Amino acid sequence: MTRPGDGEAIVIRAAVAADAGRLWALLRDLAVEDGAGARFRATEALVAEHGFGPAPRFRAALAEDEAGRVLGFASWFPVYSSFRARDYLLLDNLYVVPAARGGVVARRLIAHVAGRAVAMGADRLELHVQADNDRARRFYARMGFEATGGLLQMIDGAALDRLAADKG
Repeated sequence: MTRPGDGEAIVIRAAVAADAGRLWALLRDLAVEDGAGARFRATEALVAEHGFGPAPRFRAALAEDEAGRVLGFASWFPVYSSFRARDYLLLDNLYVVPAARGGVVARRLIAHVAGRAVAMGADRLELHVQADNDRARRFYARMGFEATGGLLQMIDGAALDRLAADKG
């Protein structure tokens, strides 16, 4: 028995405005699985506006099987590195539905994003991975990603407001 996403019939395609609801649902599922459901603020309307409005803030691709069922998605956006004086792509989200994990879906989605990076002349492709997600870290290493040793940190909400008001 094969799992969804094992065959050659996987299609990776650019997401379009009509996909906003599907992307929103996948983002929500990703947030819940990552334990970030309480911080999830996206709405379908915001996904539509920010991804497919007049000034898109991100790009996305969907992986589908031959019947058109979504197997996963990737979203990314360009970032400018003043240190390197070049653009690069940040792979912001990568998600494969549980039934399709362990196959080639994630690899094909990342390869698609890598192709976009090369096409735009980007300096590199970066992503963030949870420090305790050993499986993902091993997967990315097999694909050629190198751990930079950096540790992503964040501030938001009331703490961000306090810091912004600090005249210290």
